[in-house]
Amino acid sequence: MQQPQQAMSLHQKGILLTSLGGVLFTFDIPLLRLAGDDAWTLIFGRGVFLFLAITGWWFFWYRMRGHKVPFINGRAGLIVAVTNTLANLMFIAAVTMTTAANLVFILALNPIICAIIARIYLGERMHRWTWAAVFMSLLGVLIITADGLTTGTFFGDLLALGVALMTAIALTVIRKSGKNVVTSLAVGSLASALVASLWAAPLALSLAGWGWLGLNGLIAIPIASALIALGPRYLPAPEVAMFFLLDTFLTPVWIWMIFGELPTLVSMIGGSIVIVTLIAHSLWRFRNSRPSPAIELSPRRDGAC
Repeated sequence: MQQPQQAMSLHQKGILLTSLGGVLFTFDIPLLRLAGDDAWTLIFGRGVFLFLAITGWWFFWYRMRGHKVPFINGRAGLIVAVTNTLANLMFIAAVTMTTAANLVFILALNPIICAIIARIYLGERMHRWTWAAVFMSLLGVLIITADGLTTGTFFGDLLALGVALMTAIALTVIRKSGKNVVTSLAVGSLASALVASLWAAPLALSLAGWGWLGLNGLIAIPIASALIALGPRYLPAPEVAMFFLLDTFLTPVWIWMIFGELPTLVSMIGGSIVIVTLIAHSLWRFRNSRPSPAIELSPRRDGAC
């Protein structure tokens, strides 16, 4: 009787972590737009801030408290560091080589790619309702982005697919290892900042711009990244990946509230499908959490939270 209760608790914790992380990620673009319009400077500043925030958290939370958690936590940490670095670099290139609609839709393939990799690598059998939720979420994203799907370039779309693939690999590796590898994300942030520094103009950004960028890179996105990175320790990786789809709906809402840009009816319809699907699936997982059909992995006691 104890085991089902523990499994349900782990699932509920995972859903809470990933949903909060997914919502925080939706503030990324609004905060960047408030900061300014020089993409390379924003990427540079955010990358540096993310690196400082994650590294500082690791040093004071773990090292100062005597926990021997390495900055790159084993092979899983190394893989996540490499995939995150590649994902950051490919994302920067994809933004300039394909349309935003194509980019968003291809990145939304993450749950599907993640489910396939998890099935092959972990042997996780996804429940039919989870598969239904994934496809319904993708339907919502398809509705949002349908108007822009024909205008992107092949190479940019290929890079976007690479970003989705790298993210799916990272989530699956975290799920398999059960380790806390949040600090590995700092490596990808620093690498992207170093690339962006070749074209960035930090002095051109206003003081207010740096303030918004700091709010983004020092608080919102580090917390969001940490929560998402912790998610696969409690949930199957494809389910964690589904929460990235919140970005396709909530970001336009924040843009409308802050900048007065009203989302189109098509975006609202597609976004509503995504939101309703994720809420319904999360409620179902809360009520029906069991050790099967997914593998229930208990978090490792390595000093991580």
